Amino acid sequence: MKHNREFWTRHVGQWRDSGLTQAAYCRRHRLLKGTLGYWASVVKKPRSSKAQLVEVGRAETDGQTVRSPIELVVQRRYLLRLWPGMDLGHMRDVLSVLEDRS
Repeated sequence: MKHNREFWTRHVGQWRDSGLTQAAYCRRHRLLKGTLGYWASVVKKPRSSKAQLVEVGRAETDGQTVRSPIELVVQRRYLLRLWPGMDLGHMRDVLSVLEDRS
């Protein structure tokens, strides 16, 4: 059975959201792994980020400002340590590069 771009775009999106490997997803949906892999390379991920950057206030303990980082895991591949006072514009640039690499 021949499927169109819309069919494969939908499956590529569902596969990416599923957390499954391509092989597992294809077994579950009775698809050919090679064909899903091809369409995954054709159908690019959306450029919009689901993440939103916000400033986090500094915590205080006994009148002392806590200066420890916040750890952020991105796409289960990268661990970022965000220190108080970090420039949000710089963080947006870093996240943009990481999104392009995935």
